[in-house]
Amino acid sequence: MENYKSIASCDVTFTPLLVLLGPNAAGKSNFLDVLRFVADALETTPADALMKRGGLDEVGRRVQTDTRSFGVSLEFVIQPDEEPLSVTYGFTIGRDPAGRRPLLVLGEQCFVRGTQSRSSFKEVSFVMTHGFFNQRGDDGIEPDRLYLPLAATQGIFREVYRSLRNMLFYHLDVGLMRQVQSRSAGTTLDDAGRRLGSVLGSLAQRYPAFKARIDDYMGAIVPGAVGVDQRLLDTYSTVELLTRHADRELLFGPEAMSEGTLRAAGLLAALFQPAVLEGEATLLGIEEPETSLHPAAAGVLFDALSEASEHVQVVVTTQSADLLDRDDFDPASVRVVTMTDGLTTIGEIDDVSRRLVDDRRATIGELMRGNQLRAGSEAA
Repeated sequence: MENYKSIASCDVTFTPLLVLLGPNAAGKSNFLDVLRFVADALETTPADALMKRGGLDEVGRRVQTDTRSFGVSLEFVIQPDEEPLSVTYGFTIGRDPAGRRPLLVLGEQCFVRGTQSRSSFKEVSFVMTHGFFNQRGDDGIEPDRLYLPLAATQGIFREVYRSLRNMLFYHLDVGLMRQVQSRSAGTTLDDAGRRLGSVLGSLAQRYPAFKARIDDYMGAIVPGAVGVDQRLLDTYSTVELLTRHADRELLFGPEAMSEGTLRAAGLLAALFQPAVLEGEATLLGIEEPETSLHPAAAGVLFDALSEASEHVQVVVTTQSADLLDRDDFDPASVRVVTMTDGLTTIGEIDDVSRRLVDDRRATIGELMRGNQLRAGSEAA
């Protein structure tokens, strides 16, 4: 990505569980937000996605130089059948020099190719410039719109669109999670954690083994917790926590549950919800999952994140040393995020830090506490 908020430029390789590690206001959330911008712009329009963020002036980089455009390019794999295909998709959005529109899609590209295991696949692609195909004579679209949603009405581009549109992002809001929801609201957790009761109820019915995993994790995080379940109130749904102390069972509704307990339940539901287990969700982006949790719960939380990454790609932002205070975490899955002179830098941990972790002389968490964790020289 280039020129998005505080990020001048970065090139990040993903892992099944990718951890963006850095202090407050370093730019971790900006990295997740550009991915969310892609999903939002495809669901509606780039103009609507920008409006949610305060407009182009709020999104384009303004530090050191006032940029006139920003861009993102993603490389990923889709698997519409038994064989995978490689996809490159990206776009650049900038100002309209004539001032007639709030923005222009300066360019958009999509290439779908066969991989080594599917070398016989014939590449399909499109390239748009200012709303028009690069081939002469082809009709164009409005220059402030993306072409991929239209291309997705047929052929392999449908799967490309679905993969990008079905990225899910979470910044849990306990106040909204406490509210009673309609039973017909759906079984995909929304970005703030609403519909938690419906998600848990659906898991109990359709995937009881994974619902049991959530209860196991809750028991390890909250002393005495037996499980967290859906509570039905006429046509509405909420949640309740069952605890057991000295052979006495107690039920707590959402208002009586602590913030940390409710956040833990929401996080676990996000990680193991039906959309993840059924392959509908293609990526989960989670902001500060350790918020309001006791440091002792960090190890349990990390285990849940790792288990979920076997089903869906997980990207996490954190400033918690406790979350990474373990010997079995691969440092290749960490990206160090720092800010210098208003610009965000994102990179793999430096060679010295990596050797210390590989040799079991320090954990990533210990290096972070000692202010010894650095991004490598290849960071951008």
